[in-house]
Amino acid sequence: MRRLRVQLTVLLALLGLLVVAWGATIFLGARDAARTNASLLSTVERFDGLRRRSAELGRSFVSIESRRRAYLLTGDQGSYEAQLQAERRAKRLFAEVRKRAAPWRQSLAPVIEQMAGDYRSWLLAGREELRARQRGGVAGAARVAAGGRADRSFQRLRGRQTAFEERLATLQATTGRSQGRTYRAAQTLALRTAVMVLAAVVLITFYLRRAVGAPADALRSASGRLARGDLGTPVELGVENELGAVASDLETMRRRLSGRMEALERLRHLSAQVVGATSLQRLTEVALGGLQPEVGATRALLGVVRRGGELRLRALAGFPDAGVGDEIVKADPEIREILPMTALRTGQVVGMTDLDQVARSESLHGLVARMGIRSLALVPLSSRGSFLGLLALCWTDRHLLDREQVALLGLAGNQIAGALEAALRLEEAERAAGEARAVFYAIADGVLLTDPFGRVTAINRALESLTGWTEVEARGRPYADVLPVTGEQLLTRYGRKVPVVVSSAPILDPGGRVVGGVDVIRDVSREREIDEIKSALISTVSHELRTPLTLIHGFAELLVLRDMPVERQRSAAEEILEASRRLARLIDDLLSVSRMESGRLVLDPRPLDLAAVVERMLSPFRAMATRHTLRAKLPGALPVVWGDPDKVEQILTNLVGNAIKYSPEGGEVLVTVEHDGDSVQVSVRDQGIGMSPRDMGQLFEKFYRVDRDEVRRAGGTGLGLYITKRLVEMHGGHIWAESWPGVGSVFAFTLPTSVELAGSRVR
Repeated sequence: MRRLRVQLTVLLALLGLLVVAWGATIFLGARDAARTNASLLSTVERFDGLRRRSAELGRSFVSIESRRRAYLLTGDQGSYEAQLQAERRAKRLFAEVRKRAAPWRQSLAPVIEQMAGDYRSWLLAGREELRARQRGGVAGAARVAAGGRADRSFQRLRGRQTAFEERLATLQATTGRSQGRTYRAAQTLALRTAVMVLAAVVLITFYLRRAVGAPADALRSASGRLARGDLGTPVELGVENELGAVASDLETMRRRLSGRMEALERLRHLSAQVVGATSLQRLTEVALGGLQPEVGATRALLGVVRRGGELRLRALAGFPDAGVGDEIVKADPEIREILPMTALRTGQVVGMTDLDQVARSESLHGLVARMGIRSLALVPLSSRGSFLGLLALCWTDRHLLDREQVALLGLAGNQIAGALEAALRLEEAERAAGEARAVFYAIADGVLLTDPFGRVTAINRALESLTGWTEVEARGRPYADVLPVTGEQLLTRYGRKVPVVVSSAPILDPGGRVVGGVDVIRDVSREREIDEIKSALISTVSHELRTPLTLIHGFAELLVLRDMPVERQRSAAEEILEASRRLARLIDDLLSVSRMESGRLVLDPRPLDLAAVVERMLSPFRAMATRHTLRAKLPGALPVVWGDPDKVEQILTNLVGNAIKYSPEGGEVLVTVEHDGDSVQVSVRDQGIGMSPRDMGQLFEKFYRVDRDEVRRAGGTGLGLYITKRLVEMHGGHIWAESWPGVGSVFAFTLPTSVELAGSRVR
């Protein structure tokens, strides 16, 4: 590799000998001319010194440019220091050039100052690229360099230097011509050796052109391509000397830069992919796929910091056994003990090799073996100063991270952290939206959402049931079509009027602009019904209380204030007793309703002889109802019925009492018991006033009484059949009625014959 240097040394020595010989010849032939031309020699010496300083200054420019480019490409601090040293040397050479050009100030000073101005502009442009490199790395420097300001400044500077040298040559030629008379005496002697020197120069020029010029041109062309960003063309020189070594170094640098540019391009592609990942699992898969070509990792784990600060596994990729995630979660306390959390929270990429040796317990040894990994790299994921989690890249064999991989993983971690933060925000937003959606559709009141133009955008299930519109049908329709409310009544899709209360509010964006509206529609039918029931209860109870109380008060007053025969006193006492019984029944009915609706009424089911209950219940009625014939039709083999004896007797008492009450003309009251599969059917038939189908619609509702004179004269609270229906249903049976006006009515109910059926409805 030192061949070129030796050859150049020999040629320069030969050229030196020829020059010495030529000089000796000139000296011997022109001693006298030399004595008279001392000033000419001094001038030539100044020009030569000035040219040398100018050439050195040009080389300083080239050195500054090459060192600056090397630092921009590699970030080598040594290149940066060499650039600063070259700048100091150029400054010193500028001072020497100014000093040596002082004799020709008028001719050379303007060119020197222009060259100095271009030099300062070039330095400023180069420093902008250096600052961009320090702030944003190679990519930042590349963006600034793409403007070409530094390159244009450098080309202007080189042009100024060339112009300076041309001006210097012109001035030197002018000075030579002015001193031509001094050289005429030496020309004859010079011509004698000119041919010899010319031949040597031609030979040296040919050799230098072949050995230095062409390779140097090729080297300069290659460096220009590198400077322009052409990293695809190889640097090939084909000579084995110092220039060949420089070309080899440039080729090595080209390959490394090409590899780094490819890595940066893949990192950019990875950044674009992770931004599109909307789930943590997808983010882990994309990160592994993007980093695997760079570092060779085959598996990845993603841990996310919870609100309490604990790190928890959220996703894994590349593992053939997905169940290993459960094992990792179980071993979480032991894993946290070996994680270098302090280093990770400061943003350091941590590599761990030989995990089987790092594991401190048998369980961790087993986990490492099941995971099938030997090395891993822990990449911290931090965003805006907050530690979000870490990405663990895993290798199945031993792997040591180099500096480039650590730097690459650090950059990738920054990109993945931003995507992780976005994915976590999306996950939280989806969770909140899901909760809001669940509340929206599950709330008992109707809810309607509209856009700024009053068109329906959504309705919930409650409003669908209330209005008759489905959400799909209502979406996009005007508000008034879906929710026509007049006063406090809603007209449903099918023409039904429902009392409602509507609450409305605007939906505002962060800027305070209206982007929609929300209406909450509450069906107050139940409240209205309760109000009506309360009014009916107060009216009925007041009337039913007043009647027996009036009787009690009147007959008691007669007994106190008047002397009456014993029989009349006994009759008055019987009236008082009957009124008090009526009052007691009313109070019992009200208490029964209260206990039923509060859930405090409890049955005590047991085996029951229904025939005995029927006979026991009919006995007092036979004694009191002198105008009615009470008869029971009981089968011979009646199965055992499960029920509460007192409540079953109360059911029968209510039905038989009603049959007698609403048969004012007397007649037969027939109680029939029949076996029907798993139940026993009991029916009570009378020959009373009967009911029309219209009157039977609300027969078993609270406080309902048929609006007829005969019913009003019979009295009552309208609670008997309601209580009877509830008691039958609590036993696991059901009750129904059939009736014909003027013919009579049949009330029938069923009771179960097994304890399972009876107990299923006990409360």
